[in-house]
Amino acid sequence: MTSTSHDEALQAGPPPVVGDGRALYDWLRRARDAGPVWHDTANDAYHVLRHDEVVGVLSEPLTFSSDFSSLAPPPEPGMPNFTEASLSVTDPPMHTQLRKIISQAFTPRMIAGLEPRITALATDLLDAIEGRDTIEMVQDIAAPLPVVVIAEMLGIPSDDWATFRRWAEYLLPDAADVTAGQFEEGGYAKTRAAELNEMADYLLAHVHDRRKSPKDDLFTRLVEATADGERLTDKQVVNFSVFLLLAGHLTTTLTLTNAVLAFNDSPGTLERVRADRSLVPGALEEVLRFRPPVSFLYRFTTREAVIAGTPVPPGKIIVNWIHSVNRDPRKFVEPDRFDPGRSPNPHLTFSHGIHYCLGVPLARLEFSVVFGAILDRYRALECGTPEFHQRPDIFGVTRLPVTLHRA
Repeated sequence: MTSTSHDEALQAGPPPVVGDGRALYDWLRRARDAGPVWHDTANDAYHVLRHDEVVGVLSEPLTFSSDFSSLAPPPEPGMPNFTEASLSVTDPPMHTQLRKIISQAFTPRMIAGLEPRITALATDLLDAIEGRDTIEMVQDIAAPLPVVVIAEMLGIPSDDWATFRRWAEYLLPDAADVTAGQFEEGGYAKTRAAELNEMADYLLAHVHDRRKSPKDDLFTRLVEATADGERLTDKQVVNFSVFLLLAGHLTTTLTLTNAVLAFNDSPGTLERVRADRSLVPGALEEVLRFRPPVSFLYRFTTREAVIAGTPVPPGKIIVNWIHSVNRDPRKFVEPDRFDPGRSPNPHLTFSHGIHYCLGVPLARLEFSVVFGAILDRYRALECGTPEFHQRPDIFGVTRLPVTLHRA
């Protein structure tokens, strides 16, 4: 490629995520080699491509804001706003107080106590496919488990799990609006208004019930949690519950299926992990690095800033490319190789700084339990032709046929 065509290819901007994303990764590699920051002059956005520079952006929330409310279009009439006062789209001091209160309820100890139940759920899902040679990984395993885990954790009655899962799947195309802070013109589609309002009313009713009649569940812990004499409002409890449903469901579903794809495309790696189960935790971190479920994290400059020598005016969008930083050769040896034994593995898939993912312990627990159970039963997983998400901010599949080979 000539210098001129190289420059033109970069200025054309990142290609859409198609299939396995190779075209996108190729563009990101060339852009990252050219410099740590690429200015998209067409949209006047600044793309940050190297690991250290993204860490720097994510470490300065007062300069690089997560609050996009000034850019978001007004909500359509009758549409609930689940991002209002949400952890993912607030800055200090509101974010500091919210996280302090929520952390009193959503604790690592509480999550660790879920292991027996997650193990039982994984066993039930695998028992249900016993005797089958092929499955559809998303619908048979990856999607059902996290929804039920979250429903049980919150205290949703088992009779309502099917409805809860319907809401989760119905809202899935919009989940990245919450997790990545993205707002698209028009907000949630009008056709989803009835479902969203039904879910909001349902969750609010549970919040009211727990204030009157506490139970041993996360809803109760959220309404009772205090920090500096403050409690969450009803709306904040509802919005965190929705965030947990959307982000937790999306991340775990995509990570489980991305793991199957990564192992399928890297001969010998599944056998290696199956033979040495101590590699399972590291395998999760490598899946998250190699095939992160979220492509980028947005920020918004509140004042004039400088990123790696590039001046950025206030009021500009910053696109922090997780795909790029997770394969930055300045930070990772052989970054394009999938290595379940990679250590250290400082990927940024769970973000960094004050917005570091609160659900990391749950994601790690779910993966280790489910993937360990799969390894117990199957010696190989052979992928068919996947169907991929068609959104720029999500990296993963909507459908993944898998042929199972019993151990």
